[in-house]
Amino acid sequence: MGILEFFHKIKMCFVRAKEKSIPNVSEVKRYGNYGEDEFTYMLRRELPTCKIKRNVVISTPEGNAEIDCLVLYQNKLFAIEVKRWKGRITEQEDGFLQEKTDRWTGQTYTKQLKSPFKQLARAVHLLKKQIQIRAWVNTVVFFEDDELESVSVFSDNVCFCLYEKLSEHIRNEGEATLGTGAIDFFEKCTPADYLYAKEWDKSLSCVINRASLKFETRRGVIPIDKIESIRIFHHWTYDKMKIKLINGSKRTVKLENAKVKVMDNGNSFTYALCKLDYIELGRVI
Repeated sequence: MGILEFFHKIKMCFVRAKEKSIPNVSEVKRYGNYGEDEFTYMLRRELPTCKIKRNVVISTPEGNAEIDCLVLYQNKLFAIEVKRWKGRITEQEDGFLQEKTDRWTGQTYTKQLKSPFKQLARAVHLLKKQIQIRAWVNTVVFFEDDELESVSVFSDNVCFCLYEKLSEHIRNEGEATLGTGAIDFFEKCTPADYLYAKEWDKSLSCVINRASLKFETRRGVIPIDKIESIRIFHHWTYDKMKIKLINGSKRTVKLENAKVKVMDNGNSFTYALCKLDYIELGRVI
């Protein structure tokens, strides 16, 4: 190793140490993410032929939003908001009232919660503005938690807290779209990509700028639309990318200090791959 190469490596160690990592995840957000994981798994078990896009990203001049799950079943679309709420949940004019009783003291605590029905209606409205294809999008709120005691809803909005009831509704109820409108609409929706860092158990759902993930190998450039996931193994001055393609094949690439650009809630950010451990490209489940 020459003296210039040695000093270059020393410099890169300091540069990489100061690179920006993805933001920390709040306990509430992490708890919700686990709930969405469980929801997707259970829904797939109940409806093995459906297609699911998670964390559908919506960005319009009118505002940004996200839909937890967009489900395509035959010629029907269902936008589903997943809520992990505990205790007794009661709908009110301006949202929901949550009541929880402490198991040790017997004291009851209350909290005002925003309406997931209004949240979902806004998201679907913006999604239709973003995708100019005529299709009916059914809306459903799913309440999921082992400590959920009861849900009381007075409005005509559709909600469930049992997977069997939800899957029955998707099979037999809901408005369908004639022709290929539902399929075409579903294909245009953008599921979020996923970044993960083991340090502090941080994760981020966002949209990756595909041009920023360019990998060259002896076989040529790897098409970004063919990539399923990337596992990143770190060394002092470089990172080794274990790239898994959609067809199951794998590639390995070494990069010195590469970056990935993303859009998150309408804003652009850049993160160093040396601060990440796993990337999953948005795909249909």
